[in-house]
Amino acid sequence: MPRKIPPFAAIRAFEAVARLGRNVDAAQELNITASAISHQVRALEAFVGTPLFQRGSGQQSELTEEGRALLAPVTQALDAMDSAFARYTGKTLEQMISVHMYQSLANMWLIPKLPKLREALPGLTLRIVTMPEEINLSGSDVDHAIVFSNKPPQETRCVKLFDELIQPVCSPDYLKSRTGPLRPEDMVTEPLIRSQHHANEWGRWFNAAGLGDQPWKPVAEMDNRSNALQAAASGLGWAMDRRPFGEELRRSGQLVAPIDLAVQTGYAYYLLTSYRAEGSPAATQFRNWLIRNCTQQFAV
Repeated sequence: MPRKIPPFAAIRAFEAVARLGRNVDAAQELNITASAISHQVRALEAFVGTPLFQRGSGQQSELTEEGRALLAPVTQALDAMDSAFARYTGKTLEQMISVHMYQSLANMWLIPKLPKLREALPGLTLRIVTMPEEINLSGSDVDHAIVFSNKPPQETRCVKLFDELIQPVCSPDYLKSRTGPLRPEDMVTEPLIRSQHHANEWGRWFNAAGLGDQPWKPVAEMDNRSNALQAAASGLGWAMDRRPFGEELRRSGQLVAPIDLAVQTGYAYYLLTSYRAEGSPAATQFRNWLIRNCTQQFAV
């Protein structure tokens, strides 16, 4: 008995528009015209007998309730097909996996670990993807994504790597140069470096130390965490380390954390695994290596 399914081109067009949000982006991904995308989506709507996208909602394509209900099983089916055919891509490609994360996280945390990864898994080639900043694993060619969130993601293939902590750090030379006691309350008059992305982190740390709101003036302000930590490593003063960004600088002795008060922010880093990568031995090996590495480095 023949299967009662619509043309595969229409299914692919629907999924691509729903995932990417615009006909023009779906057309570029599938290497066809935007008008062809529109035609295929309308063909699928005719097959199911109901609109799948809201019309007149601007350039962004908004799913209807029926469209949202259809997207989940369609995505699962396409991911299953992707996984089924992945075994035929050749042994060399099977040993290459990809992981998506923020640029700063890659630069300051994962890339310094690559020599250890190569030592543990010498046959594995890792592709690090940092653009765009947000990614939808379904329908993409990315195997894993490391995400930052204040609650566990809804994906079933998800594991927490570690919690985010904040803790003041400075260079060993700066620490030797200062005089007097070093208690949390003494930090108010110390040269503090502020990060624009987390302008209130010092206030949060002071509150956690039981000091309440404290007036303080930054000695410098940086627009990213890397610059703030490098300024502290150069001896300018104190920066707030947000785990895991300062771990390599602390491991190498360029930064120290003499005040033993690390404060949880309520956020954590999670590793997501795509459906297509679930059956990949290389992706599983990388996942297990990363979890093991984080367990050894941090108290999860």
